[in-house]
Amino acid sequence: MKKTLLALAVWGVFSTTAYAQSSVTIYGVIDTAIRYTTNQVVPNGTLGSQTAMMGGGFQGSRVGFKGSEDLGGGTSAVFQLENGFLSNNGGFDQQGQLFGRQAYVGLKDTSWGELDIGRQYGIAADILSSYDPLWMGNFIENEWPAAVYGIRFDNSLRYTKSFGPFTAKVQYSIGGKAGETGIGATSGGALTYTQGAVSIGGVYQQSKDANSARMKLAGLGGVYMTGPMTLFLQYFNARRDPGFATAFPNSGGALANTSMIWNYGNTLKRTDGVWTAGFIYQMTPTVGLTVGYMNDTIKNVSSAGDSGRVSTLYAIADYHLSKRTDIYIEVDRTTLAGGEIQDLNGIMVAAGASLGAGMPNAASSRNGVGIGLRTKF
Repeated sequence: MKKTLLALAVWGVFSTTAYAQSSVTIYGVIDTAIRYTTNQVVPNGTLGSQTAMMGGGFQGSRVGFKGSEDLGGGTSAVFQLENGFLSNNGGFDQQGQLFGRQAYVGLKDTSWGELDIGRQYGIAADILSSYDPLWMGNFIENEWPAAVYGIRFDNSLRYTKSFGPFTAKVQYSIGGKAGETGIGATSGGALTYTQGAVSIGGVYQQSKDANSARMKLAGLGGVYMTGPMTLFLQYFNARRDPGFATAFPNSGGALANTSMIWNYGNTLKRTDGVWTAGFIYQMTPTVGLTVGYMNDTIKNVSSAGDSGRVSTLYAIADYHLSKRTDIYIEVDRTTLAGGEIQDLNGIMVAAGASLGAGMPNAASSRNGVGIGLRTKF
């Protein structure tokens, strides 16, 4: 259960002055799984199966602090700090950043909306994840679409305003390079509509790397709830200029810490057309089933102009021991085709999953199965 506290009681580093309308919520998720996968690269360069414990098979483990202070007149100061960690070994997730999941402060007003500044989800991740049965998943075989558009961005400003059932968002992530306006920057906008059991939305996002090469994305999606069933559908198209590349994590370079794939060394413009469909079926109050299918049709995988494909089918059955704790079993199959098997910029390579990996004996498929335990507070 979430714990609501006086805002100035956290850590003892805040002022001791208390305000009746101020609060902080401490929350978290601890999710640990044991997972078996095929076609992993072993030290001698061959392929083999692997059994490993991982932090998060359903959701990324986290602990967060979210708060607000009533400033009067319908205006509040808000903040959110969210740390991601690996529950199997206690290490930091998200490139080792202390609050790598989210770290922002903002102002919220009942009339003009909300403005937040700091490290936040990219606008494409924010919108498209709402139309994903797993809200992006947590291991690469079930979250790889997020590697196409990037997950979180440092130095971000986001404005949100709702108009009845409509919500508009605009976001700009500052590149911060002296004398190089726009280098390393990401901008975008989105519009969503939610009414009753239906939610639909569209998003546009573009990023510019250190050499002014761009990634441009447009996407749309929807959710429909009917009885115990929730249906999800989304599609997006992403185009990367020749040579588009992000900086290494924590390097301070353009587009660092975004978890976005490259188009490095490719003299052609790469296009990814990704769609996801799935459902969540609550069979009983304690038993749920999540099923999804993701497919990426790729043009100009390399300078040779070849095409390729990535697809994943997954299913997760979970049983709730209580309102906060559940156990789950997961199975998945990922396949590569065409030029994607040898693509050094491929989703599975860039994300560290080693499937394909551009090797002569590269695998074209991977099967996975896992069992996990998750609790929330």
